[in-house]
Amino acid sequence: MVIICNTLVIFATFLATLYRIKIERDQIHTVKQDVKAKECLAALRKYVQTERTSLLNMDKEELKSFLNYLEQLGEC
Repeated sequence: MVIICNTLVIFATFLATLYRIKIERDQIHTVKQDVKAKECLAALRKYVQTERTSLLNMDKEELKSFLNYLEQLGEC
């Protein structure tokens, strides 16, 4: 009886460890995505600061095409 209980406890611990590894792997993936998103956002801010006057002088069609470009760029 004790052997069976110990085996079940060890098996449950093993499953919990595997689940914990999965959660930590997902967390690391999310952190990497956050870092990449921050880098993209910083690049966009730098671009907007550099080209501010050009952006303000764009007509409506140019601005629409630029926004479409940014949407596609955000998928990086």
